[in-house]
Amino acid sequence: MRHLLLAALAAGTALALPAASGIEWSASHEDARAQAREEKRVLFLAVNMDGERANDELAEKTYREKRITELAAHSVNLVASAFEHGTGECKRFGTITCGDHVACDIWARENVLEKDAEGFVVAPQHVWLSPEGEVLLSVPYAVTEGELEWCFVTALTTNDPTLELKMSSKARAPRRLVKGGVADVEGGDQYGPSALTRDEVLALIEEVRRGVDRQQRVRAVMRIMTADEPEAVDFVRSEMRSGLGGGRGGGRGGARGRDPRPGYLRAMARLAPASYWVIAAEYVDDSLIEVRSEAVVALEMLASPDSLRDVSSALRKEKELSVKKNLLRALGTAGAADKKTIQTLVKTAEKDRDELLRRNALIALGSVVKADKVDDLLRETLLDEERDPRERAAAVCAMALTRRAEWLELLRPALEAAEARDAEATPEGEPEEFVPPDDLLLALRSAVALLEGGDLSVIKDAVTAAGRDEIPRERWFGVERAGQR
Repeated sequence: MRHLLLAALAAGTALALPAASGIEWSASHEDARAQAREEKRVLFLAVNMDGERANDELAEKTYREKRITELAAHSVNLVASAFEHGTGECKRFGTITCGDHVACDIWARENVLEKDAEGFVVAPQHVWLSPEGEVLLSVPYAVTEGELEWCFVTALTTNDPTLELKMSSKARAPRRLVKGGVADVEGGDQYGPSALTRDEVLALIEEVRRGVDRQQRVRAVMRIMTADEPEAVDFVRSEMRSGLGGGRGGGRGGARGRDPRPGYLRAMARLAPASYWVIAAEYVDDSLIEVRSEAVVALEMLASPDSLRDVSSALRKEKELSVKKNLLRALGTAGAADKKTIQTLVKTAEKDRDELLRRNALIALGSVVKADKVDDLLRETLLDEERDPRERAAAVCAMALTRRAEWLELLRPALEAAEARDAEATPEGEPEEFVPPDDLLLALRSAVALLEGGDLSVIKDAVTAAGRDEIPRERWFGVERAGQR
């Protein structure tokens, strides 16, 4: 999860595992593009770098997973990397040479990817293009096997609807999915600074330990938490337990009595790899509601299946409504493929006495894998005009969060009907001042915009309203800039 500089072409000496069977990469980007065009096949582009855990795992494991290689057999595949891995056959990607993927990297930077003012592009990054070279969809930064599967199936069936490809239980839409384009890094990445390589994070930890002022230390901790390295996790955990971070159980530490743990947890939710769930989980039973709340949202954003037990346990114990409703959301992301989790969320959405918990359980269902009982519940909730409009809005938000365009068949007519009712309720010639739409109309407009190709930020206000959220989900919706609502 780091930006690459074009000038780094000759660098990299890190060697990956010996090449095994995996995605069949095309040696020539010119030939690959011609083949995709002639055979009317999707062109898949993987952008990769050395020395960073997410990139290394993709190169050494994910690209070799059976399901991914099966799907990639339907596409023409290119890998772009600016790093050299020795002479002859590339030791990282196999079959092609390092000269091949370096040449592809140069082409991709100039013709497909977005660069910032310094020439940086996002890596890892994955792009699926039509046979004519138009971007169908892309995902910046780390991606799981299930997310990669979802993207392959979606791109392949969009290009050729006759392909009979079904998604496995692992498949889910990436939250950072970009439809019809690639991530724009001009003016700064909305998801925060790029991750550090292992060498960089170890050097920064040593620098902090030698002594820096408090402001520099806080900035360094937030940079260190972008790295998926055990030393980085241990260092951040130690900082949060120390006097700077306050003690567990509500102790306040740090200069001027200010507890920086909420700020660190919010930064973690936005920046950190999933492995940092072990730190966030330490604070779900903190005596301060602010700390508990930030920890729970961090677990929701980190979405680690390994955190499911801790989230479930916290949900059973939590009494504060504002925290409990967020625990339902964290349950949905952590237990996205867990049958018991899905049953719990469905039961809560259908039967819980508290309307806010029902709404947040519905929103959480937008994060789980496809299941008939979930689809039935979301559909029934939207169509039930006797239900509270805010619950119906929550169901609409869940549909949008699945990123499944098939929901448009239901959402478009529902939007037309809602807009017609809204027009009837507004007397002609009445006030010129802006009147915001109700929650259901807002959700319907936002969901249709998202599923028709918008980015995830378009659903932010609708989700915030339906869930009564006070803590921003910046990993999903981006960072609010000055002047934004």
